[in-house]
Amino acid sequence: MLEELLQKLQSEHGLSAEQSSGILNTISSYVKEKFPMIGGMIDNIIPSANTANEKSSASSGDGNILDKISNIIPGDAGEKIEDFAKSKLGGLFGNK
Repeated sequence: MLEELLQKLQSEHGLSAEQSSGILNTISSYVKEKFPMIGGMIDNIIPSANTANEKSSASSGDGNILDKISNIIPGDAGEKIEDFAKSKLGGLFGNK
């Protein structure tokens, strides 16, 4: 579905592959920012390079687990939960 949409943008608007991908990433980021509760659905419909990187980063063993909360939970809610977890649970996971 993603490839089909990218091809449509390229053929109908004369965009390059990079431009088409950038536009889709911008639109999906905007929609996820405005409607964080449907962020997972948007990621399933329009998977982006950023989403793939976030998922691999969140599942990798590098870094502190508390730093990865906002990678999994989209938008301001993820940031707030991450900040709360760091302030309340930081000592358990190595944060001072």
